[in-house]
Amino acid sequence: MPSMKTFNIDKDFVSTALAKVMILLLNFAAVIFTTQMWGSEGKGFIAIFAADISLVATFTNILTNSSVSFFLKKIGHSPLATLAFLWTFIVSAVAAVLVAFTDASMPVLPFFVVAVLSGCITFHSSLFLGVQRIFQYNLATLLMSALLLVFMLAFNYFLPEIGYHAYFYAQILSYFIVLVICQVFTHRIFGRIRFAFSFDTFKKAFNFGWQEELSAFMQFLNARLCFYLIGIYADMSSVGIFSVGVTISEAIWVFSRSMALVQYSKVLKMGDTIEAWRETRRVTLITLAITVFCIAVAACVPMSVFEFVFGDGFGEAKIVILMLAIGIAANAVALVLFNYFSALGRLKILLLRSFAGLVVTLSLAFWLIPMWNIEGACVVNSCSYLVSSILLVGFFVKNRRNAMIG
Repeated sequence: MPSMKTFNIDKDFVSTALAKVMILLLNFAAVIFTTQMWGSEGKGFIAIFAADISLVATFTNILTNSSVSFFLKKIGHSPLATLAFLWTFIVSAVAAVLVAFTDASMPVLPFFVVAVLSGCITFHSSLFLGVQRIFQYNLATLLMSALLLVFMLAFNYFLPEIGYHAYFYAQILSYFIVLVICQVFTHRIFGRIRFAFSFDTFKKAFNFGWQEELSAFMQFLNARLCFYLIGIYADMSSVGIFSVGVTISEAIWVFSRSMALVQYSKVLKMGDTIEAWRETRRVTLITLAITVFCIAVAACVPMSVFEFVFGDGFGEAKIVILMLAIGIAANAVALVLFNYFSALGRLKILLLRSFAGLVVTLSLAFWLIPMWNIEGACVVNSCSYLVSSILLVGFFVKNRRNAMIG
């Protein structure tokens, strides 16, 4: 008979997977809406906006992401909150100024507001993970996608003249509401947040956070550099088509992200033990099997279905999925192992993994994308994912002996 502890973990896996599936469906609905209403060019602008926000997040996350979960029980929530909110505002402001001078097409004020709201939500989500409040984490992430779609539809209906800018304003409203809800949860779980700045806390959290986010930044370049290069060497329509293929490909990771999330919370408690290692191996194998099955299903969908769902010209999205297949499978494994090493504080391994992938990306991207456009970007991403994932698997196998000793 399974213990109550095992049952709770399984329940967390199931609830997280269900939440991720719902988010997946909502995101698909949003992708379909944006492509049908604003075409490949409008989708291209939205993809660049989202990529820029993700880029800013790699910097705000230094003090809002894993460092919060890692130091929560050691430092407390108020000092971490003080640092997180101040840091998010400063980084977002600097990023907005840079955008204002470098990209005239980018709406600067919405960009700044979305960056701040996103960073604050990430902080609260990290608090929830730090104390294994998976329900609150799942609800926050689910509401972000649901409200974004609702407000996007509302803006398009009542203010159709603003076009794809409806996406930006819908994101602001949805994120603001989610932040208020997160604040309520945080107050009930931890109590009131008080201003408590500590330079010693800043040094500890920053030293942990910058290493993990440097890894995330390199991984961001591995995943998103191709967007920018396609925009330079081709056009926004090509970016839109490529982004739809990538979005569908990343949707296949819904189960691996779910399992990796709960496994991260579990390893935080278990530490570097053989039980944590074996459980992570089991989750990794299950993740790989599910991912391969999903890729096979996607491969069976005719191109005409992509054209029907997303609009004219988006049939090529299937080619993107097929060419990314090996990379999708490899990165599904890496997502679980990344969270395993992150929970153990083995940040140098994560840095090495991302650096190896970035070397591959930079070596191939400026050669293959000008020559093959979208197809070249697919080859670049797949090679980068494969190399970095192989490295993580190697370190994971090697860590078995350390886990047994621990």
